[in-house]
Amino acid sequence: MDTEPIPDRYEQNPMLAILENYVLDTLGLLPAEKSRQLALILNRTFGGTDWKKTLRDQFNMPPDTDDTLRLMWKQKQEEADALQTDNELAPEHFARDVVDEMFKGLGH
Repeated sequence: MDTEPIPDRYEQNPMLAILENYVLDTLGLLPAEKSRQLALILNRTFGGTDWKKTLRDQFNMPPDTDDTLRLMWKQKQEEADALQTDNELAPEHFARDVVDEMFKGLGH
């Protein structure tokens, strides 16, 4: 388990934050303004008009990545509900865990 503070994680590799925001946007949980800002930055940096497609292309993600992420989120929510604990499943934690799993060795 990563014991480094969160800011250090992103200082070492800012792409982790962008990828986590990709996950949150796919789930419909990223504020619209933040999504627009990411689109401007990534489209200016990498070209294109669809920041999420650009990221999928840059990281060789399969075309069905968004559907897979939504399914994984739904399954995690159902698991949390089945456990009936007071621990709410935080979307940010889910996004961080997914990015860590999908992009092992990406500089963290």
